[in-house]
Amino acid sequence: FITSLSSVATSRRQFPWRTSAMERREKEDVRPINWANRPKSYVTRTDDWDEFPNGRWGDSTSPAFGELSDLSHFYSFTLGSLEDRLAMLGQRPMVAQDVYEVFAKYVEGKVPHLPWCELPLQPESFTIQPQLAALNRAGFLTVNSQPSVNGLPSSHATYGWGGAGGYIYQKGYCECFVSPTNVENL
Repeated sequence: FITSLSSVATSRRQFPWRTSAMERREKEDVRPINWANRPKSYVTRTDDWDEFPNGRWGDSTSPAFGELSDLSHFYSFTLGSLEDRLAMLGQRPMVAQDVYEVFAKYVEGKVPHLPWCELPLQPESFTIQPQLAALNRAGFLTVNSQPSVNGLPSSHATYGWGGAGGYIYQKGYCECFVSPTNVENL
């Protein structure tokens, strides 16, 4: 019994992201939320940083405070052959609904990633997946979201992180692009 408890304790995530295997990044304890779905871009952009955000103001001469380059937000990936891409994304968008459908298919896992989101939908969002797909098809193009969580243990397989004996609370939210017409409809 004690052995099984020990393996559970060591497999629990310390943070809600995978810890870097690079020794010089092992003390990193803060990441901007807007990079949560772009870990490769985040690592590339921060490769020459000598320190990492820690919630306090640091040395402004550090590379961590440098300028954004035109290439820092771009990560090259492929959706397969041209034929594969056309099958997933369509020939070309002719109407707004064609774009909405690509967003919905991403949320449903039928499109593996988007240029600004190199990872598939995360398991914590599976509980709101149908609602996200419906929002996208209605013209509310979701770019970030999370379901509400009310007091789940920090050891929870999907939502848990941090030390033993803790509880996870988070507000549900959804960020999206929306047309002026849909704003008026709200």
